[in-house]
Amino acid sequence: MYKKFTISLISILIILIIVEIFLRTFVIKPWKNISKNDPLVFKSDPVLGWKANKGTFNFLPVHKTGRKFNMSFNQNGERKSNIDNSNIKKEILIIGGSFVQGWGVNDDETFSFKLQNKFPKYKIYNFGQGGYGSVQSLLILKEQISKTKSPKLVIYGLIQHHEYRNIAHPGWLRMLSQYSSRGHVYTPYAVINENNQLFLKKPIGYSNFLFKDKSSIITLVEKAYMKLSSRKRIYIKSKLGEEKKQQTIVTKKIILQMKEISENNGSDFILVNLDWKGSFKIENYRKFFEKNKIKFIDCSLPSSKKFIIPGDYHPNKNAHTKYKDCMSNYLNDNNVLSF
Repeated sequence: MYKKFTISLISILIILIIVEIFLRTFVIKPWKNISKNDPLVFKSDPVLGWKANKGTFNFLPVHKTGRKFNMSFNQNGERKSNIDNSNIKKEILIIGGSFVQGWGVNDDETFSFKLQNKFPKYKIYNFGQGGYGSVQSLLILKEQISKTKSPKLVIYGLIQHHEYRNIAHPGWLRMLSQYSSRGHVYTPYAVINENNQLFLKKPIGYSNFLFKDKSSIITLVEKAYMKLSSRKRIYIKSKLGEEKKQQTIVTKKIILQMKEISENNGSDFILVNLDWKGSFKIENYRKFFEKNKIKFIDCSLPSSKKFIIPGDYHPNKNAHTKYKDCMSNYLNDNNVLSF
């Protein structure tokens, strides 16, 4: 009996070793955190998941052909404009993710900074945060709009990946966990119930299986577990029993809430597409914008070296200038900021 047990145990171990070698070679490597030696930009927030720390942070180039850059933030996580406009009564709030925040470019190179120079009669707040989706942008809008004097305008910068972030897609949670050295791990998300109502959920993160950094098998099992456990928030069942992805439905409902909150506070609301051309099927949203009278600007740019930070996917200073031109032209042509 003991001999049979020993032989079975050895056989299982041999099989596991073979499977481990196969997975490492052809399928997946053991879990590994990604550290780029970046400064700790973000601090934990129980509602938002994370928010930028106050201070100035200096970054090394992402790529050997890139350049250093600095990012400065105020106490509330707002990207600094470095302009003394504390006496200005009219305000503009800009919300969104890293494209809005200006990840990868200096403080004076973001489109919000450039808009501030273009419209000096307005105080512009850049509340964009690296990694934010529509859910966090909505939450920070709720948090900040009541603290402002008299916001004239709210601008939300949308990219396609916000859809995945809004439902806490397991692939997104995995990426956040891998880049946890920057300070963001847990993210809030949203779901739709059977009555088509939107619910915001508290921040969650990727699972943390023991020894996943040692074994490809455990890493793969964890990945499969996250995929299965997230299915209910990725798909929604219709009354007919059909399943469909709810990420776009969630995003549209969040945008409607952004518009409602803005208008209830006496502000215009404008949605801006900042994504690369061809990567986001914005046509799926146009009828929705028209039906709900949502002001929309398509500022998407070609995905070319001219507009992208080397070794990254974020827009460079040239892209931010184009964003500024696109938005300022719309604001001027439509008299959005007229007193």
